[in-house]
Amino acid sequence: MKINISDINSQSSDFKGQISNEAIGSTGVLAFIEPLKIIAKVERIDEAVIAKTAVSGKYSAVCSRCLESVEQLWENEFLIAVEIDRKTEYIDLGEEIRQEVILNLPTRVLCDKDCKGLCPDCGKNLNNEKCKCSSMS
Repeated sequence: MKINISDINSQSSDFKGQISNEAIGSTGVLAFIEPLKIIAKVERIDEAVIAKTAVSGKYSAVCSRCLESVEQLWENEFLIAVEIDRKTEYIDLGEEIRQEVILNLPTRVLCDKDCKGLCPDCGKNLNNEKCKCSSMS
């Protein structure tokens, strides 16, 4: 997400962009299934550019408890500061945002906060059916 410095002033300016889901990659826990949408409010303060970014996208993952596939919307906000000098013509927020996204992804995904998971004996999904195993009585 390249932004020309001449397009930024002391008043905040809005910029929109995307980061491809391939650029984020798979974390082993989840993978984005669509490009991430970015809205950035950018302003210049002395020798720095401050960007308040809102990032959203949809990912696919496997529930950590019941192993069912799940698709969820992911949203987060980041504050990014980039130092500039008189020679700086543009800034590229793409890599900064990509790194923030990766650092802020969940390490564990649940299909539902009340997911019951799998029976440790027979492996039945306890969200769908009752288990008749002796350990679950």
